[in-house]
Amino acid sequence: MPLLTVLSRDSQLHFGLRGAIGGDVRVAATRSWDRLSQLVRERPVTGIVIDSAALPSLDDADDTLRALRTNFPSVGTLLIARSDVRPNSIVRLGRAGLTGLTLVEFDCIDRDLPREIARATRRSTTSLVLRQLGARLPAAEHGVVRMALEGVLHGWRTDDLAAKAGWTRAHLSVRLRGRGLPSAGHMLVWAKLMHAGRWLQDPGRTAESISRQLEYSSGAAFRRALQNYVGGTPTWVRDNDGLSCVLSRFLDVCGLDDSVGGIRSVA
Repeated sequence: MPLLTVLSRDSQLHFGLRGAIGGDVRVAATRSWDRLSQLVRERPVTGIVIDSAALPSLDDADDTLRALRTNFPSVGTLLIARSDVRPNSIVRLGRAGLTGLTLVEFDCIDRDLPREIARATRRSTTSLVLRQLGARLPAAEHGVVRMALEGVLHGWRTDDLAAKAGWTRAHLSVRLRGRGLPSAGHMLVWAKLMHAGRWLQDPGRTAESISRQLEYSSGAAFRRALQNYVGGTPTWVRDNDGLSCVLSRFLDVCGLDDSVGGIRSVA
């Protein structure tokens, strides 16, 4: 279940967004830009929605939005443009080269927002990993990988994953190992590290902030997990293409490397 952070001072918009987005997405609302930045840095946020009315001036928003996109390129950003936004402001933002920034007109929220959020979700770490796995796993095990990737963002433990999959913890681990996958507990660790691999390439994050996002007891515990599972430090993972590096190691461990055909681009 994705987590969106919404920046708006309009309580009615918060309510309306929850209705437009639907029950498969969690929403964390804030009225402050500083709080928005903190949530993105400290929580497992998968998308940002910004109300243009919450910005001091859209005419002066280029630098603010550029800094957000530069620091957190892995997080999709949707800007809701109200009717008082001048057309030339929209054109200038488009020309600013802010990749990952999508504009949605305020009057078209009900129609366009669910579609744009679904599109942003397809660029999430979960979707990138599942596309790499393709049809190489049976549907049930493929589903467990998806649940693990989503569940670690909500603090799931092994029993939570097993319950969601509909098996006991022991039975789930047996099924996974039978397909060459790690046991349930190790699968959750791998899921955390895949998210970490993606986030480590965001300039606005540090190993310490990522360790908090993934609920490690300390930065040292996070670094040990990377070393033990992937074989490198956070800096080494960042310098070796982040998620691609972690996923490559996961595929090797599971014996899926050859069947995936060496396709490693997950950007």
